[in-house]
Amino acid sequence: MATIEQAVTATTTIQEHASSALGRLQGGFDGRVVNGFGIYVDPSMRHHDLIEARKAIEAALAVMKATKWPTEAEYDAQENA
Repeated sequence: MATIEQAVTATTTIQEHASSALGRLQGGFDGRVVNGFGIYVDPSMRHHDLIEARKAIEAALAVMKATKWPTEAEYDAQENA
């Protein structure tokens, strides 16, 4: 598979992981998550949300690191093909 095609696949995968992390953070920390004292109502669930978001971020970073990203020359060659 060409570098550009691999990068497209990697980008899609990274976006999916990032979206998962954002969903965890938005869902877990949006709305009424603290009580009248300013303390998390369910700290164990917030902890779980953070761990799951971190897992998704780590997965995204692993894909990013493992991907050979296209060079300008490769983009130019693709455009001129």
